[in-house]
Amino acid sequence: MQATQAYVVVDGDGHVREDDAALRARLPARWSHRRQLMPIDGFDRDLGGRLGKNKVDAEMHLADMDVEGIGVSVLYPTAGLFLGDLREPEYSVAYCHAYNDWLADYCRIDSKRLKGVALLPLQDVAASCTELQRAVRELGMVGAMFPTFFRLGPQSPGDKTYDPFYATAQDLAVPVAFHASGSVARANNSFSNFLEVHIHSHVPEQMAMLTFTLLEGVLERFPRLTIGFMEAGCGWVPFWLEHIDEEWEKRRAEAPLQAKPSEYALSGRCYFGVEPEERMIPIAAEMLGAGQLLYASDYPHWDSGWPDTVKTLRERRDISESLKQKILATNAQTFYHLGK
Repeated sequence: MQATQAYVVVDGDGHVREDDAALRARLPARWSHRRQLMPIDGFDRDLGGRLGKNKVDAEMHLADMDVEGIGVSVLYPTAGLFLGDLREPEYSVAYCHAYNDWLADYCRIDSKRLKGVALLPLQDVAASCTELQRAVRELGMVGAMFPTFFRLGPQSPGDKTYDPFYATAQDLAVPVAFHASGSVARANNSFSNFLEVHIHSHVPEQMAMLTFTLLEGVLERFPRLTIGFMEAGCGWVPFWLEHIDEEWEKRRAEAPLQAKPSEYALSGRCYFGVEPEERMIPIAAEMLGAGQLLYASDYPHWDSGWPDTVKTLRERRDISESLKQKILATNAQTFYHLGK
């Protein structure tokens, strides 16, 4: 890639398009013949193929990163975002194992530029701990994804059922990143079309995740754990932290923390993905700190701004050059421990 800037742009939240045939080849026979490997929402997300890219392999991914000027992309799933919709723990374990093997092969096309985030079968916490250790130590994964919604198991990520998983991530020094599917959520079943459903998915889900993790003491119990809140932007965060603190002040007995909830969020261990066009970026950076915001392309999804996401952020006049560098590069390098 012909470098046009003094630092390497790091996409903190890119995506792959899973290859079902390749995944089936990696699944045990009892699971490989399913008509549908992962549940889907049934919506025409890409408007008949007019939005986003439906079929992407590693070579195309790298070429499209070059178009944007992205040096490194950290990769989350697409179909796998619906992992929390699965109700069969054994199948969840098998699927995640197959997906992580496939993703590792995808990243090996250029392991310096493509970095995988492990998909974990949190329907079975013990199996998730084992799989995360394998994914990090053997496959080179740089993080762990936690779906924001589950059909099976505790709905709150703050439930102590998940503590062994957080302990494993902390010991491995990899971040845990919450990610929604963009449709399956707690409170959007009453909406009548995908536009409404999608609007009421990512941000409300991450509001819930932040509430759970702060008030139920995850960051207090695991002082070296870092957490990411992906694909919801950052504009909601200042308001929501203020709201949480205000409520907590009146009902501390229900969340007996050693400090205000916002202090944990502002400790430097919570990171938030940003949309390049968000007008609230300067305000969020002022409150959260310049080091907590992650640039995300959301490539190759229907709502990605590819090929102009980097350009949009670079051309902003209300953001300093030093903040741009942190958002576009330094923060993701820190969050994912890249280059260690």
